[in-house]
Amino acid sequence: MKRFLFSGLAFLLFGAFLAEMIRSYPGYLLLAVGGKRIEMNLWVAVGALALALLLIFLAFWLLRSLLRGVEGSVSRIRFGRTRVARRRLTNGLVEFMEGNWARARRQLLKSAPRSDAPLINYLAAARSAYELGYRDEANELLAKAEASGDDTRLAVALSQARMQLLDKHYEQCIASLERAKQVEPKHPAVLQLLKEAYYRLGDWKHLRDLLPELEKHANMPDDQMEQLELEIYQHQLRDAASRRDPEKLSEIWQGLSGRWQRHMALRSLYGELLHEIGRDEEAEKHLRWVLNREWRPELARLYGCLTGADATEQLTVAEGWMKEYGENGDLLTCIGRLCLRNELWGKARQIFEKSLLLRSDPATSAELARLLYALGEKEAAAELYKEGLMQAVADLPQLPLPGDGKPALEAYG
Repeated sequence: MKRFLFSGLAFLLFGAFLAEMIRSYPGYLLLAVGGKRIEMNLWVAVGALALALLLIFLAFWLLRSLLRGVEGSVSRIRFGRTRVARRRLTNGLVEFMEGNWARARRQLLKSAPRSDAPLINYLAAARSAYELGYRDEANELLAKAEASGDDTRLAVALSQARMQLLDKHYEQCIASLERAKQVEPKHPAVLQLLKEAYYRLGDWKHLRDLLPELEKHANMPDDQMEQLELEIYQHQLRDAASRRDPEKLSEIWQGLSGRWQRHMALRSLYGELLHEIGRDEEAEKHLRWVLNREWRPELARLYGCLTGADATEQLTVAEGWMKEYGENGDLLTCIGRLCLRNELWGKARQIFEKSLLLRSDPATSAELARLLYALGEKEAAAELYKEGLMQAVADLPQLPLPGDGKPALEAYG
C-alpha cells in the first residue's frame, strides 16, 4: 500500500513538473526533408518520438513472444514423447523398488523404445518378469538389454546370475558369472555372487581357490571373511574323513597356514576326525596341544578314549590338567579311562566313583559298571547299569506298572 501511494505521488509530481516545463519552454521543432519543411511544437515532437519508440518495443516484444510460442510447440511435438518416456521410466523404477512387479514391468516396457537408457528399462523389466514367474520373457528381455548398447555384458550377466541363483540353478549361475568375470575379473558383485553359488553348491575346493580374490576385492568384513574360511576348511576336512582318506585329510591340514593350524576349533576338529579314521596316535598329539592351552570338556572326554603311543604318558598329562583346571566330572572320567588303559583297576574305580559324585553321567556309570562286573561285583554292576540307563532316558513318561502300581521312575527312585 505504501509503495502504491509513493508511486502515485511520484507520478503526480512528474506530471506537474512536465506541465511547468511545457509552459515555461514552449519551443518548436523545424524539420527540412527534400525541400519540405515540417514545423511542430517541441513537446509534441518529443511525445511522438516516445510513442514511436514504445510501438517499436511492443512490436519486438510481440514478435519474440510469437517465436517463443512456435519454438515451444515444436519442442513439445518433438520431445514430448521423450519426456513421457522419462516419466514412465521414473515411475517404473519406483514401482520396481516397491516390489509392484506387474506395474513396474508395464511402465518400463512402455518407455523402453524412447528411453535414454534402455539397458535400465530392460534389466528392471526382466527382473520384474522373473518375479512374476515369466522366466522365458525375462530371458528375452535380458537379450534385448544386451543388444541395447555397448558395455552391457557385465550388467546382463549379473542380472541373469542373480535370477539363476534364486532359482537354485547354481551351475548355470556359475557359468554366467564366469562370463562376467572375463569382462571384470575383480568386480565385487561378481565375486560375492560366485562365493554364494559355490557355497550353496558345496563346492569347497573352488570356494577355497576364490578366497584370495574375495579377501582383496569383495569388500567383506573381516569377521565374515574369517567365518567363511573356517567353514571351508571344516567342510574340506570332514569330506576327506567321510571318504576314509587319511592322505587327503593330511594334505588339507598341511595346506593350511600356521594361523589356521593354531586355530583352536579347527585343530580340535582335526583331532576328532583323526580319531574317527583310526589315527589315534596323531589325534592324541593334536588334542593334547589344544587342551594344554584351553579347557574343552568334550575334548577331554574324547582324549580318554584315544589309544595313544604311550598310555602312561597320556595318564600323566591328564592328571596334570587336573592341577590346572581343577577336578570336574569330564576330566575325572577321562583319567579313569586312562587308568583302565594302564590296568590300574583300583585307581580307575576310585576316579569313576569320584566323577559320579560330582555329576550323574550315563557314560561314567557304564564305565564303572563294566569294571565292577569284570571284578566280579555283578550286583553293584547291575545297579549302575540300571542307573545309567535311567539317566540316559530320563524323559520316560509317568506310567503305571504291574505289581506295586508305582510309576517306573518312582520305582527306580
